[in-house]
Amino acid sequence: MIDNPSTAGGVAGQSDGVLEDFSGYLGRERSLASTTVENYLNQVRPFVIWYSQHRQVALAELTIRDVNHFLTWRSGRCSAGSLAVAATALRALLRWMFLDGRLDRQLAEGIGPVRYPALAGVPKALSAADLASMLAVGMSARDRALVLLLARLGLRSREAAQLLLDDVDWRAGTVRVTGKGDDRQLMPLPAEVGEALATYLRDHRREGTADRHVFLGAIAPYRPLDRCGVSSVVTRVARRAGIGERVGAHRLRHGAATAVLAGGGTLAEAGQLLRQRSSGATAIYAKVDNCALVQLVRPGRRRRRPSDGRGPTGQRPGVPGVAPRDGLSPQPP
Repeated sequence: MIDNPSTAGGVAGQSDGVLEDFSGYLGRERSLASTTVENYLNQVRPFVIWYSQHRQVALAELTIRDVNHFLTWRSGRCSAGSLAVAATALRALLRWMFLDGRLDRQLAEGIGPVRYPALAGVPKALSAADLASMLAVGMSARDRALVLLLARLGLRSREAAQLLLDDVDWRAGTVRVTGKGDDRQLMPLPAEVGEALATYLRDHRREGTADRHVFLGAIAPYRPLDRCGVSSVVTRVARRAGIGERVGAHRLRHGAATAVLAGGGTLAEAGQLLRQRSSGATAIYAKVDNCALVQLVRPGRRRRRPSDGRGPTGQRPGVPGVAPRDGLSPQPP
């Protein structure tokens, strides 16, 4: 609740300046990649917006109580993992504000750790039936090529948005994907994806534009799709297919990994498709590989309790006629 609306605009304007300066600090002094800088801003921007809406004083008067109130508020709107990422970004913002003289006290150390089991959840993969439903609905050539690229190669939305015409080698049948940390890797281009991509580029992509991005907007001035635009395409197609829950681009990435396992592939092969550097990042997909999990379940020998009073025949005194079952010690009636 804003007690003094006349100061709200000033606080909001000041917050915009802080975000701009913080972005410059991350890019120039810490030499972070543009994608990393954007991720930091996406995490701290909700905080400065929340602060401008709930407080009527300048950011210089910020207290750790304000920060904790925001984190408590946000905890009811996101997962524990997302909250941990937000807390990390806020620590970086507060450290910079103190070093830059915008705060007279160090508040970053007042943000406690957000503890949660990293592999507690199950990947929300799109099922093969739902993907088939999406591909069966009518959509533009651009959207079909985009959905197939995400579903078959497991690209992140940002990776699809950054794809350039020069990244596709039609003779070799490969596509160069720029992942996290500007890591560039060649991926095989499946025939189905290549045909959809060629149809879009040949017959439907805007002609005469100098932009080299593969996926452009459908409305003038035909700017490249950003990661949010890519995910919006997937959400829109899923809605047309009658899928009730929201489907974003990352659901297709999860689906690509689980499809590898469903086809008899290994976790290592799923990790190669997703281009993940650590095997630990792929370990969570073991939860959806039922065939591999079944192999881990082996019948064990039940341990005999030392004080159960059983005799050498495995029977309890006074309970005649209880025969062992399947070679194991008999259970009490």
